[in-house]
Amino acid sequence: MKAYNKFFLSFLFLILLSTLNGQSSADERTKTILSVKTYDDKTLPAQIISSDKRSKKLILFINGSTPYDEKGNIGANWTNEGKIIAFKHDFYIRFLDVMVNKGYSVATMAKRSFIYPTEIPRPNFADLTLDIYYFILNLKKNGHINDEKDLVIVGYSEGSIVATKVLSYLKTTPYACVLLGSGSNPVNYNKLTVEDFYMTDMIRKNKNWSDDQIRTEISQLAQLNDSLLNMDETEFENEFKKSKPFGFGFADWESYYIDKEHPLYNGAPNLIYANIPVLICIGDLDLAMPLEGAKRTYNQLLDYGMKKATLRVIKDEVHQYKKYDVFAIIDSWISSNFHSTEFTLSAMDSLSIKKYNESKEIINEISALSYCGGQPQKSLLCYQNALESKYMEESNWFNLGVKLFANNYIDESFEAFKLSNEDNFIVRFASLTWMGHIKDLKKERQEALKYYKEALKHYPGFPVQHDNWNIVIDNTWIEERIRQPFTGVK
Repeated sequence: MKAYNKFFLSFLFLILLSTLNGQSSADERTKTILSVKTYDDKTLPAQIISSDKRSKKLILFINGSTPYDEKGNIGANWTNEGKIIAFKHDFYIRFLDVMVNKGYSVATMAKRSFIYPTEIPRPNFADLTLDIYYFILNLKKNGHINDEKDLVIVGYSEGSIVATKVLSYLKTTPYACVLLGSGSNPVNYNKLTVEDFYMTDMIRKNKNWSDDQIRTEISQLAQLNDSLLNMDETEFENEFKKSKPFGFGFADWESYYIDKEHPLYNGAPNLIYANIPVLICIGDLDLAMPLEGAKRTYNQLLDYGMKKATLRVIKDEVHQYKKYDVFAIIDSWISSNFHSTEFTLSAMDSLSIKKYNESKEIINEISALSYCGGQPQKSLLCYQNALESKYMEESNWFNLGVKLFANNYIDESFEAFKLSNEDNFIVRFASLTWMGHIKDLKKERQEALKYYKEALKHYPGFPVQHDNWNIVIDNTWIEERIRQPFTGVK
């Protein structure tokens, strides 16, 4: 499967290789849907996920810089019409799943840049922080927490900055704060040397750059930073974002105000002011928020006498926290009253890791199936295994649906397309169209028409092409299927 449009082709390739989905765990879960009014009268959807064995604190999870909703989806790209193209975020989904498994409730709220993607001016850190503050007020007002002491705030990536900022807004301090990354990197790039640069070790270790290459990187960062400080948002949005001064540009959703403040921000004073237990958990291979920045924050906390400040470095871990350790570390630290981050994986932990690894294997097996059929037993086995998997992306189900159809498993194909029929799936219109195809083949014309008409509503303006059958699913194809039933493939 591929899309004609070059941008969407590459994007679909990425999501077809994506490895996670957030289906419900085997335990009984309760999802509480919330709606939070912000200080400027916007409405942001939120949720609390709890398990039947909840025995621990409520975690408020703040995700990173990319626009995200409350369910675990992020939107790194937009359509030409300014609509967010959402897909599930690996770490976000796993955090919701694993921490609820461990007995915590997890509260999340959509970021305003996801709900209002094209709004100008774009949000600044104060907006994002006030959104979280109002979320906490909502949790208190509706009885989900008695006060902030019932709350552990966890910030990931850029969310770690927002987590430190919200502490200064609260009259009562939370139970604890966990930073997955640290935004405490205020630097003057114009005065940096290679050895002073906080990314030098990471660049040397991961890219094998020479000192001259690192000096060039520092120089470019200095120029970018100076440029941001000497322009307004209009110039940033209309000219600078698109100019790609060093071969790369800024994403559509990026905020002039955030990009300008981030390099100057130091979260340590807010942590010192709150004087609560703080865990900074960082991978030693993190390129986005390198270990040096986390160490800097930690040392500042120690200098001010914070006795319950903990730094835990995870060996061979990256910014995306692909290993399982981070979950066990957080749980161990909270459960031990902030005395230890040492952990032994429980039977449930080991089972989760096993299921996650099996899911990745299943996705690889689905990808290896031919679009031309000829592998009936393999395709059916993939389907049966996928049904048992907790971590299947909509794109994986769509991919499997096409391949089951090629192997004449019509009913199973329909079920796979049905599982890919989610609002956030970029080619949802194609899933709906294939469901209509199958209903036509089963002589259920009225049902087929229902799916075709729904597909037409969700057509985003770009096609999906199946080269093996010379089929192009676009609005013209769907309209033709409304007039004439689908009769099969050649």
